[in-house]
Amino acid sequence: MKTYFATFLFLLISASVFAQNIPFNQNPKYTSSVNPNYNSRINPEYTSDINPRYNTEINPKYNAKINPTFNSSINPKYLSKLNPTYNSKINPKYNNNLNPFYTFTDKKYLFNEASEAIGVLIYANSDVYLYYDMNNEWIGYFIRANTNYNLFSLNSEWTNKYLCSDLQNGYNLFESNGEWTGNHVK
Repeated sequence: MKTYFATFLFLLISASVFAQNIPFNQNPKYTSSVNPNYNSRINPEYTSDINPRYNTEINPKYNAKINPTFNSSINPKYLSKLNPTYNSKINPKYNNNLNPFYTFTDKKYLFNEASEAIGVLIYANSDVYLYYDMNNEWIGYFIRANTNYNLFSLNSEWTNKYLCSDLQNGYNLFESNGEWTGNHVK
């Protein structure tokens, strides 16, 4: 009986240590100021400054400086320092501090329209965020392009999706045509 209890206790502690516990101030389900459904200043449907449909400075379709197809300095295919496949300092297979399963550093979370967490972003360096699903599986990475972050697949292909700042320490995820996905990062 003691063995079963000890095993159960160990599993319970392990689950709480490795689960994604989203801080209250980053969780849009509990903090309306970080939820674009309740805060129009961070909702691109109500604020044109943060909407790439109305602001060409933040739209890679109209601004070659932030488009990795036209700017090789933000394309990990051409710069190994930005590419986790070739740079072990930003590769979670070689650096456990970049794995959400092991790291205790600050994390950003990707939420869907219903404010449910669907991903985790881990800061790798000033130009790169590693992108994981909620099962801690590495699925891509974001590369900084001025105030935006372009999303790349693990094989270094630009997905034509990008994050634009919401001007309040968060981001909104957009498709290549400037359409907001409803997803947001806090």
